[in-house]
Amino acid sequence: MLKNKEQTMPFNRVTEKLPKHLHKFIVRQPYSAYTAQNQAVWRYVMRLNIRTLKHRAHESYSDGLKKTGIDENAIPEMEGMNRILKNIGWAAVAVDGFIPPNAFMEFQAYNVLVISSDIRTIDHINYTPAPDIIHEAAGHAPIIANPEYSEYLRRLGEIGCKAISSPKDDAMYEAIRILSILKENPNSQNRKHPLRKRPKPSMHCKQRWERVV
Repeated sequence: MLKNKEQTMPFNRVTEKLPKHLHKFIVRQPYSAYTAQNQAVWRYVMRLNIRTLKHRAHESYSDGLKKTGIDENAIPEMEGMNRILKNIGWAAVAVDGFIPPNAFMEFQAYNVLVISSDIRTIDHINYTPAPDIIHEAAGHAPIIANPEYSEYLRRLGEIGCKAISSPKDDAMYEAIRILSILKENPNSQNRKHPLRKRPKPSMHCKQRWERVV
């Protein structure tokens, strides 16, 4: 996982409409922290995806890669993506891993894609249980170039962010978040470590956590 993320980012005409309570989830993408290996992982997965999906995915996907600023040769920069996304009325923001589902949906309601700034390691090159920029930038962004799907996604976010979650929902989210982090890095001791993040989990979370370990 990348560390020392700056907690500020420039806003544009789309993101400046976001309510202030969502600002706390946004981080500045630490682009200079991506290593040569990180870039190589991006290129490998993207080339594999493009070769495979051009025969299997909807045609909107391949067209959308170009329309949303996704280049197979380099990890995308949020600022660069936003210069292109503004043409279709969307924007993208970097976040630090998992964010609560209702916040994710509310960003979507404001036509803002949430993209984890982390990237999978070479040990998890085919699949990572935790959010990463390959899945969220190259997987989610291209489809919003399709106007019909774009409006569907916005409307889904609008409805989803109003859903009332129960303590069981929150506990399930927390258990999945913890498990995803530890699957990626079993010895994780950074600030996302569940013992530091949530010293007093709910009983529901404890019960689910005991089951997954």
